[in-house]
Amino acid sequence: MVELIWDGKYDKDGKRTAPLKVALPFQTVETVNESAQQRQRSLEFMLAGRDAEWRNRLIWGDKKYVLPSLLPEFAGKVDLIYIDPPFATGQDFSFQTSVGDEHFTKEPSIIEQKAYRDTWGG
Repeated sequence: MVELIWDGKYDKDGKRTAPLKVALPFQTVETVNESAQQRQRSLEFMLAGRDAEWRNRLIWGDKKYVLPSLLPEFAGKVDLIYIDPPFATGQDFSFQTSVGDEHFTKEPSIIEQKAYRDTWGG
């Protein structure tokens, strides 16, 4: 069996330590391709006192704080969390495309500017 090991997982006596328990407030910065039906459903969940469903989340932050904040909602319900930090890639994540005779440039969104700020000099 494979085990992930990181600093602080075990104490000096080799006993596993409990994860840091910090409740961070999450806020939606950008919603991509959200339909009117999805917005209405989220509003109905909120008005009913239930949390809206989150799908395909991009959470910007340190995993040391973010992952423990997700425990109350997702403990025992998640099979995989994929963490892919593109640190110091030097890549430009915008791209150009053409549709017929028209040319378009996809500029970085607010989230991309924050997540990849090493690229754009932030």
